[in-house]
Amino acid sequence: MRRLIGIAVIAATAAVIARRLTNRDDPVAASGNGHTADQERVEMLRERIGAARRRLRDEFDSVRGSD
Repeated sequence: MRRLIGIAVIAATAAVIARRLTNRDDPVAASGNGHTADQERVEMLRERIGAARRRLRDEFDSVRGSD
């Protein structure tokens, strides 16, 4: 019976750890490593990436249309 309880505790602990590791919804704070979390810069980079994706899509569309 003691072994069964021990195995159950180990299994529950492993399940909690696995759930914690697979939960990627938690935001990552960058302020503790000497760098400030610069949200404006992140937003600017996201906008630039989005613009580049739109240009690439437009380029693909123009190549497909010219064939």
